[in-house]
Amino acid sequence: MKENYFITLFLGLSVAFLMTFIISNTLSTEQQYQIKIEHGDSLWELANKFATNEPKEAWINTVMVMNNLQTSHIKAGDMLVIPEVKEDFHLDHGTEIASDSN
Repeated sequence: MKENYFITLFLGLSVAFLMTFIISNTLSTEQQYQIKIEHGDSLWELANKFATNEPKEAWINTVMVMNNLQTSHIKAGDMLVIPEVKEDFHLDHGTEIASDSN
């Protein structure tokens, strides 16, 4: 009887953990990208290109923290870790419903 209790408890906790992990990764995913700095690049130009959902200054500060930068100066050839644009989970997945309109 005790063996069944522990097996059931273990399986239940395993399923709960897996579901929590899957749901948390599905609802919002934020990944990091690594880019190579080209001649003429600046954090401000990179913010114009990659920071779509937040103020440019906040994106630059985040990148500076992620890369342990003391100043905003970057140089060609360096590798820089930048955050990916956050994607939110939507139930409709972009599905369109057909209609009679042309």
